[in-house]
Amino acid sequence: MQEYLDIAKEIALEAGVIMTEYFGMDVEYTLKEDSQSASNQSPVTVADERIQQLVVARLEAAYPEHSLYGEEGKRMKESEFVWVFDPIDGTAAFVRGVPTNVFSLALVKKGTPVVGVVYDPHMKRLYHAVHGEGAFMNDLPIHTAARTELDGSYIETDGHKGFKNLNFFEQARQERVRLLSYSSTVYAHMMVAAGQLDGVVFPLSNPWDCAAAKVIVEEAGGVTSDLHGEPQRYDGDTKGFVSAATSEFHKKLLALIAPSV
Repeated sequence: MQEYLDIAKEIALEAGVIMTEYFGMDVEYTLKEDSQSASNQSPVTVADERIQQLVVARLEAAYPEHSLYGEEGKRMKESEFVWVFDPIDGTAAFVRGVPTNVFSLALVKKGTPVVGVVYDPHMKRLYHAVHGEGAFMNDLPIHTAARTELDGSYIETDGHKGFKNLNFFEQARQERVRLLSYSSTVYAHMMVAAGQLDGVVFPLSNPWDCAAAKVIVEEAGGVTSDLHGEPQRYDGDTKGFVSAATSEFHKKLLALIAPSV
């Protein structure tokens, strides 16, 4: 896996250069044509498109037999390997000059992420993990927190979109859970991996928002699953994604969100 990890890191750093080149207070963007309604329209920038082109060019040259599955497009082939990536996770924050956005890339083998790389170019934090080898930030080991109780915990979820109702938010308030939102679920998952956050609830189906996070969080000592506590594949639509600092906290978090998913 070292060869796969090396190229993933190289691409991540190159993507970070593009991100910082365009980042600022007045980033131009357009709304995606495939959005179903004005309330769900999401922005896309030149930086997203350039990074998409970078990833495709680099990986197709290195591994022409592998499939590619990115937020801005996919190229699927008959292969057990799929590179799942998000050029900029947190574009809504990116276009507003808020530095909570990252590049995310994972190598998924037969549905399971085996290599994950996430890069935060604003703080120069390069996260990586290979299945069975631990998780790292800038090549230093990282570990999840020891959180087991909901009371006083910090959870990230990106708004109410994707939930069946708002029960989760009321239950969180009653349990003294503090809810945060960074506009980038991958950014938040990296905080879980590094012990800065206790859990993340992501109720949407996008694999690029959780593939790299799965292997990094788990290698850091955390627990992940779909919204119902079940395993799932990460080379196609998911059933949401939950990451938690510990198995005990994961169980309590799943129980908390159950009425809303």
